[in-house]
Amino acid sequence: MSTALLQELHQEYRRLYIAGSELAAGDFRLKRLLPQFQQLGERSPVFKKIGEGIAALLEPASSDGPAPGVQLQEHTLLLESVLYTQGTIAVDGTPGPLPVRNFTLHTKQPYRKLAPVLEALSTTGSGRHEIVVDAYKEGAFQDLRLLPPAVAALSDPYSELAEYAMTNILPSYGPGIAGYLLESLDLTGGRSEVRKLEVISRVGADEYLDQIFHAAGNGSEEIRAGAIKCLGGYEQYLDHLLEWSTDKKKAIREAAYTALAAGGSAQGGERLVEAFIKKKDREMVAAVLARWPVAEVSTRLAALFMEELKAAPQDNADKKLTDKVWDELLPFITALRRERSPQMDEIYSYVLQEYARFSPLGWITLIEHAAWYKENTPDNAALAELEALDKRSARFLPNYFRAAQKTMSPKELFNQFCGTFMDKLKALVGKEAKDAAQRSQLLIHTIEEQTVDIRRRNYQVEYDAAGVRQYSRDLLPSEEIAADWDPRWLDWFIKQDAVNLAGTFARPGHQGVRDYLIGKLKEPYKRRTYDYIPNIFKGLERAGVPEPERLELLMTALENNNVHTPYTFEFYLVKLMERFPASYASRLEAVVPKYRYECKQQLEYVLNSLRSAK
Repeated sequence: MSTALLQELHQEYRRLYIAGSELAAGDFRLKRLLPQFQQLGERSPVFKKIGEGIAALLEPASSDGPAPGVQLQEHTLLLESVLYTQGTIAVDGTPGPLPVRNFTLHTKQPYRKLAPVLEALSTTGSGRHEIVVDAYKEGAFQDLRLLPPAVAALSDPYSELAEYAMTNILPSYGPGIAGYLLESLDLTGGRSEVRKLEVISRVGADEYLDQIFHAAGNGSEEIRAGAIKCLGGYEQYLDHLLEWSTDKKKAIREAAYTALAAGGSAQGGERLVEAFIKKKDREMVAAVLARWPVAEVSTRLAALFMEELKAAPQDNADKKLTDKVWDELLPFITALRRERSPQMDEIYSYVLQEYARFSPLGWITLIEHAAWYKENTPDNAALAELEALDKRSARFLPNYFRAAQKTMSPKELFNQFCGTFMDKLKALVGKEAKDAAQRSQLLIHTIEEQTVDIRRRNYQVEYDAAGVRQYSRDLLPSEEIAADWDPRWLDWFIKQDAVNLAGTFARPGHQGVRDYLIGKLKEPYKRRTYDYIPNIFKGLERAGVPEPERLELLMTALENNNVHTPYTFEFYLVKLMERFPASYASRLEAVVPKYRYECKQQLEYVLNSLRSAK
């Protein structure tokens, strides 16, 4: 007979045990079940007895009758006896040893610490990724209770969280996680199951090669591709990898190429070169080799690269042919992007020598990559090539400058780029003068990339009760500038009206930079003015301007009616405002209404602090 009705009554009795037996009187759930037991009681004495028990519980307790708790206990005992007779205790299957997993995990952490992580891994929404990352860094995932949720995270809808679990959390459990993941591997699954295979590959797949090989031949397309990548480097599967590299399905071929590149065998290298030469999978093979470079393959591809460069069109008469050849050359750059050798030196020297030929073809990307390669080749020959390239086009000035930094002293660097070099440019007029101005701006931008707002720093927002975390960027420290840069740069930046760099290179005792930065604050404000205001005040501090004077300048800037109001004030400015004297409270209160967004919130926070201090 079915025990569904008995089980339902048992749940109601359990509920009354928790809520209190005196609440059974008149309980609507028991009333709903009573007619069904009374009907069954007409055919079975035991159901009749159970029905009478329900009816007794529904009646209000009398002073001379048994207590509700006693009745509930007696009726539950009868119900459980009936359920016991209807149940089975036989175990399905054949008894055998219990699975043993080699995990050195503990359960010592308080649940209070695990609860936020469990919630993050079992729900959706923003902020979960940060919770999980912080928990991992604190070692929370070494608690056994977080192992199943960590595995389930591989299928999290937020891909970044799933990838983090794959690359960081699960590999931290060691080789033991491989067998655990294989137990639940679904050969018909998708990306989440592939992530399991990638974890197995990361921690060591030697013990489970048979299962992985089975998945490579019998799973879904995604599973097959993931399993094939795990077989790279195992000689016994080389023939299968070679066969799979000719499969009709692109994903299978790509996985086989990856495994062959990772394995590094001579036969695998031959197959990769063959696939590259045939051009059908050239881009695919190039992407694989960019990640898994093979020395022998790179040598052969470099030779082929030079051959095809020399055979390239001499002009752009046939645009379709030019584009076709370029599409065939681009994979060489991808495949050889990390390769450095005399062979590659020769190739990129040839590219720069043939600038007048390749530039009209529209192959600027090729020339840019050659310039990047030479920039990272610290020798005088490469520097001379970049100097010649810079004379052909100003766009390559940054490459030349960065290469010169590696070989020249600070004094030589300034003399080369702002000494006689710039003196010559001053005498130019017309288009030449315009080109000179462009070169100056390129130089400024290149130096800004190295010195201005380069170091990210996180901080806790104090003016927001939610504790939002934001970040600011710091200038290159003054000590490093003094050690690595010629002091004459500061005067050149002032002449070029390079505000950010003048603030970055400012130093005590230089009256010119002090006057320049203060003068910039007094100029009519434009929309972009705020972009460099934080660096002006950082520069004033570096120039040794006393804090009271800097605070007054900042307060005056806030009071400027023409100022463009940004969305938020930079962290440095907010911390400077927090040092306003209490006497500024009335002035600050007057300017708050003209600001909006987070700026207003920041100013109100500072104002409240001043009022408290006052």
